[in-house]
Amino acid sequence: MTDAKSGKPYYYNAATGVTQWQVPVKSRFAGAADVSSERSLTPECTWKVKLDLKLPASASTITLTANIRFAEESGFEPPQGFTSIESCLPEGALTLGEQSTRWTLSEDPEDRKDSLWIWGLFSEPLYPFIIFEMDLEAPVEFPEEGVSIPKGTLYFQVDHRRKDGQVQLGEGAVSYKVTEKLAADLVGLSEFAYDEAIPCGKIRFLDTADGMSKGLL
Repeated sequence: MTDAKSGKPYYYNAATGVTQWQVPVKSRFAGAADVSSERSLTPECTWKVKLDLKLPASASTITLTANIRFAEESGFEPPQGFTSIESCLPEGALTLGEQSTRWTLSEDPEDRKDSLWIWGLFSEPLYPFIIFEMDLEAPVEFPEEGVSIPKGTLYFQVDHRRKDGQVQLGEGAVSYKVTEKLAADLVGLSEFAYDEAIPCGKIRFLDTADGMSKGLL
């Protein structure tokens, strides 16, 4: 399309509502459909998720549901790739389309340097967690308590297993981050930003969570 003010061409995605000056890159998820019954981290597999959002100061819970896809990128260890939100309810709650950040599999989110399988304790990496993000399109309000989850990124850490060659995803924690500026010295001449994680509920993968075992072996 052409910008009426500047006369320059721009690009508008009618499906997602995104407007941009740059030439769009073809999505890794374009044309993807459920062509396989196997559970996998590929665009051909849709995952149904349920988000039960609840703040520590709130007594009520707000539920969102979404259909999402993963696309693993080759050549990475631990495995990682891209996420796309295909749809959500209520509509407009989550930002649809390919997300700006990558997902990754992890052994220990608190200490990503260690790898038990590299040291010979297991024959292959177990990666008990998948870590990924999705964006809230608008704040989630809890009117009775007068609190809200702000618009922006939600962070997820979810149980991940492999069984008979198929992926199993279970439940996990949801959080968002608040950036606070702290003094880096006693006289306050310098400062740094600290991202505090605020727990705000849980996520459940409805396709495989019921069949998952918590044990790693």
